Amino acid sequence: MQKNKVLLITSAQVELLSENGKAWGLTKDSEAKNQVRKNLSLLLSKARESNIPVIHSPVAFDYEKMKGYEPLNVIQGVIIENNLLEMNAPGSEFIPEALPMEDETVLPYRQGFSSFWAKSIQGHLEKLEVDTIYIAGMLAEGCVASHARDASENGYAAIVISDAIGSTSLELLEASRETLTLHSKAMITTKDFLAAN
Repeated sequence: MQKNKVLLITSAQVELLSENGKAWGLTKDSEAKNQVRKNLSLLLSKARESNIPVIHSPVAFDYEKMKGYEPLNVIQGVIIENNLLEMNAPGSEFIPEALPMEDETVLPYRQGFSSFWAKSIQGHLEKLEVDTIYIAGMLAEGCVASHARDASENGYAAIVISDAIGSTSLELLEASRETLTLHSKAMITTKDFLAAN
């Protein structure tokens, strides 16, 4: 197993990356542009072949427990209004292209945008002696951005794989890429990752 780096796949779930997902109307354009599903599959294959540890960070919401919750920002509002990523519903399942393998780390479902915020990733990173986190998945303006910022602020080199992330619009994808360049050590492509590992 390679030390010092991990591939973090965030929110690669049916709701966001499948024609059957409730958010597909919003995310299909960025999937078409970036071929996120295909690139996630390529990244995972390469990481597994190269013994790079993989951490999967899914998100889901327990709407029963959240009754009466008032969203604190626009993204939360959209999620709650559309009942997205409901716990134990088909939309919260992993897409086939990013199904975790038995020996990979699957973090508990988080109800926020970052595994650092959820305090579920730190122990795994310490155990693996990680200094570099490759980040891919959904959404560029949400979970990807939060993981990149939190990784950097917790002392890790965050490297975002720019064509393995998607968004709720092409405009937000471009804006997020610009912002991510400020909050990550580097932005690379799937091709770069395959060549480097």
